[in-house]
Amino acid sequence: MLRYPTVAGSFYPTGEELNMMLKEFFKDLGELGEKKKITAGVAPHAGYVFSGFTASRTYKAIYEDGLPETFVVIGPNHTGLGSPVAIYPEGEWATPMGGIKVDKDLAKAIARHSGIADLDEFAHKYEHSIEVQIPFIQYISQKAEEEVRIVPITLGLQDEEVAEDLGKAIFEASQELGRDIVVIASTDMMHYGYAYGYVPFRARGDDLLGRIKEWDFRIIQKILEFDHKGIFDEIRKMDHTMCGPGGVATAIVFSRLAGAVETEVLHYTTSFEVSRSTDAVVGYVSIIMRKA
Repeated sequence: MLRYPTVAGSFYPTGEELNMMLKEFFKDLGELGEKKKITAGVAPHAGYVFSGFTASRTYKAIYEDGLPETFVVIGPNHTGLGSPVAIYPEGEWATPMGGIKVDKDLAKAIARHSGIADLDEFAHKYEHSIEVQIPFIQYISQKAEEEVRIVPITLGLQDEEVAEDLGKAIFEASQELGRDIVVIASTDMMHYGYAYGYVPFRARGDDLLGRIKEWDFRIIQKILEFDHKGIFDEIRKMDHTMCGPGGVATAIVFSRLAGAVETEVLHYTTSFEVSRSTDAVVGYVSIIMRKA
């Protein structure tokens, strides 16, 4: 089973252009670490020109901490296809950087421990939120000359109950198999503007960007507190348009079970920094969770 890329050449470049872009993102990459304290990371999934540097901060931290055997990558299901909680079961994902294998044993174990997740490749067929993370994983694993695997999971259903079930299932499956893993929660933050059908407040220029950052950091603060229920509380209060809260909440549940006690924001930005337009603005954040 081979999953072909669907947003190569649009969300991210191909060929040498992709290699050069990743090289630029990681030009400050340090030494490969051996601590392996990081349990999870949050990274955005927009076009690399907008959010690629922010995403690279998550993977830079993981590289310098030490690579896991498997990345469990959780993203929202934007297409509506397939199972509401869909684990890619087996095979390989292809990108312009080559192929990366799915950890089928871990995928099946997560499904077995979960009361809601299905083994379903169809939900992943056209979804970009996980695909855009794969070249970052390939870059750092190739840099380390280590083979890593992935377990992609899309969420069409995102709430506290799903996060608690899935986070626990990922932890129990990793313990059962003795698998060293890091969970990646793929999400963008606020989507503001008429293009997104979301204008909760009227402001211009710096005032608008300040409000967007303020609303994003109300949710980010809950992530820093490992408060997965608080994320959804804030989203409901603000009618916030963060697209991947379920993956972030799952990462929190898993991380607490895995012994994480620290969180850190590595980078925050918005699409305005590139587009210079306030007609449509999206927020992006890089966060890691780790043991002491």
